[in-house]
Amino acid sequence: MTISVTNAPAPAVGAGPVSAPAAGPSPSKAKAEAPGTGGAGSAAVVVSLSVQAQTIVATGSAAPAAASPYARYFPTRDGAPASALATAVSNPGAVSSSAGKSFDQVAKDARARMDAVYAAMEKSGKPFDYNSHEGKDWYSLMGDLDRRSLYAVSSNAEGLFTKQEQDMAQSIMSQQQGLAMGLYNGPISQEGTFTDRFLGNDAQRMKAGVAFLDGVSDEEKTSITWGVSRASAQISYEWLSERDGNPPEDLDTENPLAKLIKAAMNTMKGSEERGWTKGNISTAEELKSQAWFQGFESQLDDALRKTREMATRGSGA
Repeated sequence: MTISVTNAPAPAVGAGPVSAPAAGPSPSKAKAEAPGTGGAGSAAVVVSLSVQAQTIVATGSAAPAAASPYARYFPTRDGAPASALATAVSNPGAVSSSAGKSFDQVAKDARARMDAVYAAMEKSGKPFDYNSHEGKDWYSLMGDLDRRSLYAVSSNAEGLFTKQEQDMAQSIMSQQQGLAMGLYNGPISQEGTFTDRFLGNDAQRMKAGVAFLDGVSDEEKTSITWGVSRASAQISYEWLSERDGNPPEDLDTENPLAKLIKAAMNTMKGSEERGWTKGNISTAEELKSQAWFQGFESQLDDALRKTREMATRGSGA
């Protein structure tokens, strides 16, 4: 497919420190599956849509709302602000669709919200278009989902989501992180409106990446993708600060998974054998295959277990 966006996703997403930016799953390679067929028929879910979503479904037009300064980078079919998506750029822990819900409930709620949008689009005579200009149907479909709900989709929580939907959600999540780090990712038509608030200061950019990742949900912090991104952003910040002659702040986390991955990544420095990363890293197998993770494999299962226990207790990072 072709979407008119500038591909500048967040660095450190599934990559080693100070590496070239790595995107989330490529939408152009997403498996073409029928939307709305992710197993939602197994249980009835009562959904409370936002005022904007209710208005779109009922009238085909958006209700006025106070838009985030990032809303323009998530354009929708009918011009309604994708407020939940935009809000997450500056506050990834903000909750709306997932508020007060267990994670399995979050998944079922997201499935039902998306199915409602699919149905409304079908009824309008313009079904969901995966190849929509500037991805407008993507943002219309998921515009009501906060970051926690997006993670439920991207991780296929409860097995309710298609591969295509997972990839779209992951792409939007990478976009959110990129924008938070001052890297433009959005419609080409809006690129001129974006300002890099870090003015090219890559150390501060990476520090912002750490802060963004620390702000996401406890469930997201149990993922390999998050652990790699968190460790990579911190090490990049430290190395870039040292390069610039500035003592780095202590940004250490108590998250066992991120701590282990950071310890492994530290062995990359000055090593020709270990100082590179191959591909994206989203699974334990992909992590274990990295040259810089050799010697740490036996510690991974325990780190994952402790991280999940931490998430269950709600203690976060």
